[in-house]
Amino acid sequence: MKKIIVGFIMFVMVFAFLAGNVPTASAEVKKVDLAICGGSIGGAWAAIGEGVGEVIRRSYPGSNTAYEVGQEAANLALVSRGKVQLGIAHAQLINMAAKGTPPFKDKMENLRALCVLYKGAVEHFIIKSDIGINTFADLKDKKYPLKVYFNTKDSFMDIVGKEVIKAEGIEAAEIEKMGGLVKNSSMGSSLDLMRDGKIEAYSNVIQVPSSHVTDAGTTLKLNLLPMTPAGQKKVNEALGTYSTTIPKSAYNFLKADVPTVGATVVLFASTDLSDDEAYAVLKSIKENFDYFRNIHGSLKGLKLEELKDVDPVPMHPGAVKFFKENK
Repeated sequence: MKKIIVGFIMFVMVFAFLAGNVPTASAEVKKVDLAICGGSIGGAWAAIGEGVGEVIRRSYPGSNTAYEVGQEAANLALVSRGKVQLGIAHAQLINMAAKGTPPFKDKMENLRALCVLYKGAVEHFIIKSDIGINTFADLKDKKYPLKVYFNTKDSFMDIVGKEVIKAEGIEAAEIEKMGGLVKNSSMGSSLDLMRDGKIEAYSNVIQVPSSHVTDAGTTLKLNLLPMTPAGQKKVNEALGTYSTTIPKSAYNFLKADVPTVGATVVLFASTDLSDDEAYAVLKSIKENFDYFRNIHGSLKGLKLEELKDVDPVPMHPGAVKFFKENK
């Protein structure tokens, strides 16, 4: 009898343990409260970040969303540490963060992509055409003291620009040794400095055509420096970018197509974001897709079936579920 009682008690304990560990069905999300970090106010990422918040509020009334001004490398750290729930960044930079590649000191292995925002983020090395520098080789051979700005420090745009000149045979330190100037700033401020005659070049990774570049070309004589095939290969191997071309038709001042490199911009979160919340964010984008595509010019060409193209960043489990159910 004692054996029967002990056996019965053990059976009850095992059953209770298993029952307590059976995953329950997730409750449907009623509202989504989160913050989104992107870029500076007035830029594409700010418009997109605020737009993500708006589609969430449209699909889930009562949700509280906030946009926070950010810088790309800092965005990754904020999301990884759980300070902010969503961020906007280049997929290639997230991949670098996961590996702990400089400028990152520690690996950020908990970042996951929700969806692609746009694919054609392309390196532009914008230079005044009247200074007589038509290639990166000219810059080095003529030892020209170029005054150049790159995008905000430690952003992927900054990293790409400096990797490009390095791959083409010249580094920032060499430009300064030749009497030039190398600094960092936002696109708007840098193009204003070009208009004022204080700098001669600016490097950024942006979509084609860029309204900022088009506008600058109406008052300045500009050109874009082309990359060599060897230079493209080096940058692609170092950063995970891809070779592409800015067509001559993109800007009135171009006289030929411009070989360069490109990257992909994604909406991302950390593994701390629940699967249900990740699913809800994507559901909001789908339900308001026509509105979403008109938030900013960079999203106009976006297609629903392209949202899942987030390589090389691993996809959030909630996003995996969404795309399986919404093919």
